Amino acid sequence: MKKMLLLFGILAVTAAATACGDQTATPVAPSPVVSSGTDAAAADGSTLKASAPAPYSPANASVVTSLTPNLVVANSTLKYLGDVPLASTLYYRFVVETTAGATVSNVLEPTTGGAYAQLGITGSRVPEKLLQGDTTYRWRARAEMGSSVGPWSGYWTFTTPKSGSGLASYQNATELFDNLTDGRTIGTLVGGAQLTSKGVFLPSFESHVTYTLQSTLTSGSIECLIEGLASDSNGGKTKIFSSQQGYSDITANPYRFTIEKRGDDHPDVGKYRIRIITGNATSGFYDSDRIQPSSLLASKVYYHRVNWANNVVNFVVREESSTGPQVASYAFSYQGTYRPSPHVVHIGAPVPRGGALDASVPGIIVRYFYVSQSGTFPGVANVASALGLNGPGR
Repeated sequence: MKKMLLLFGILAVTAAATACGDQTATPVAPSPVVSSGTDAAAADGSTLKASAPAPYSPANASVVTSLTPNLVVANSTLKYLGDVPLASTLYYRFVVETTAGATVSNVLEPTTGGAYAQLGITGSRVPEKLLQGDTTYRWRARAEMGSSVGPWSGYWTFTTPKSGSGLASYQNATELFDNLTDGRTIGTLVGGAQLTSKGVFLPSFESHVTYTLQSTLTSGSIECLIEGLASDSNGGKTKIFSSQQGYSDITANPYRFTIEKRGDDHPDVGKYRIRIITGNATSGFYDSDRIQPSSLLASKVYYHRVNWANNVVNFVVREESSTGPQVASYAFSYQGTYRPSPHVVHIGAPVPRGGALDASVPGIIVRYFYVSQSGTFPGVANVASALGLNGPGR
């Protein structure tokens, strides 16, 4: 009996020891963050067990095309395999500094999802009105999880363009581009039109900018970006831009071409209407229908384009850029050949015989004004490069 009890005792002790051994061997998942008392912060002060993100875009030491560039990094990785699901919960801090080290922008962004999560990249667009033109900045980023921070990436630099579009104004036989954001114009300011850092401001109905083209464009396009344009803007048959032969009263001009945005003194307030006349102001005129856009907000920027060729006028309005969401679109036919000589183009329009309420849309700011026979619009407004407007930057 004593032998039996001794055997059972030995078995019990062995089982207990085995159980304790199993319990000790069970791994405890390491924490992705440094815990006080068990770990020490890294030499660089980081408390998140992660790699530094790697700068991805814009290319180091490059000249960006916008004053609001999109900064992109390759995402950080956490130290332990078990932490992989946590990687998508990381936030990234993007800091932009002057080359002297003064902070210009400090933005915290969540890890970018969607298709960009598969690419393993996260981006942040530098907010407006923080960067100066023709200036070099440095930037870096780090991952964060709550109050824990990872190591900083190395610095990369970029230089902003001399102006918003990075292109100086010019004119040749078939093209005219007026930047209007660099304090200069190659047109003639009329009626109190004012140059600002955003473009030319038309404070009143009488304000407009006039250009004389080097040659007649029997086909071509007029394009620009407009800010401050609201559905209920003031006026009657106000114009966003216009074209004519010479400098006579545009109402009776034999080659009148007007793109109207109807104001609150007109029954069609908020709508666009286009008229083109090909050589006869009494019988050779062709009108579009009333074009109803989606709601126009003064706080937004709208790309406008009108094109005339092959006896068809095409008109389009988009948000932000030439590739942004469509706000309005219309096409209509005309007869004859549009051939004003000299060919004069206006941002807005001179005051016609109908009075000031039928001249320029007041309160708008126009930039990157482009007239071309067949060129590509060079203007930029928050247009990202390869990653596009719908890229990971906010």
